[in-house]
Amino acid sequence: MVNKPYFIILFIAWIFVMPSFCFSQDKVTDSTKQADEVTPFRKGRWLTGLTGSIGSGSFENTKTDNKSISNWYRIEIGTGKFLIDRLNIGLSANMERSNLENEDSENTSETFFIGPKGTYFLSPSNVGSVFFSLSPGYALYRETIGNLVADTYIENVNGGGGFGFLSTFGFSYVIQDRVSFDLGLNYNIYWLDLKQETNIDNNTKQVTYELSNLSFSFGFKILLDTKPL
Repeated sequence: MVNKPYFIILFIAWIFVMPSFCFSQDKVTDSTKQADEVTPFRKGRWLTGLTGSIGSGSFENTKTDNKSISNWYRIEIGTGKFLIDRLNIGLSANMERSNLENEDSENTSETFFIGPKGTYFLSPSNVGSVFFSLSPGYALYRETIGNLVADTYIENVNGGGGFGFLSTFGFSYVIQDRVSFDLGLNYNIYWLDLKQETNIDNNTKQVTYELSNLSFSFGFKILLDTKPL
């Protein structure tokens, strides 16, 4: 039988030794962390995660008693590698959807975007940093507009694609050198060539759209020392 005092001493020693051992293992795993570096956005690391925006509202014209309801959301997923400290280059894809409807009409639009993305973090602090990102790429767009006119439903459909340019300015707060929580202000602009159709006749025509929007976003990202995919 094991002597009880010796067992207690060994148990206490194990409690003190194990955290130090785990910490040393974690340090060995993080091969990109150098002694003189404090920034979590280090060369060789990967940054991958999900960000998004969501909004909803209702409007009422008291003179005409006309009510409108709007819903909007945006989801972005991306991954990239730090080529140098605080400069991340990667790939981003996102989808936006908005819907506006009232008693006589409905407008639904969807946008899908994919392209390269560059992000630069201004501060070397280990707590986090202000950042800005730019992403040029290709966008697909579809819009459906329905109106009830004299008891006749008229639907117009615009669909096509073109060039898009997305930009974000925000702050990234880093937790335990591994997880970042991002808040950002986004400005997106698209130049689109669309084909316009209607359910009244079979005529189609080509139109050019320039769309832009401003939004706030939030999301979580993970800092990895190895390739995420």
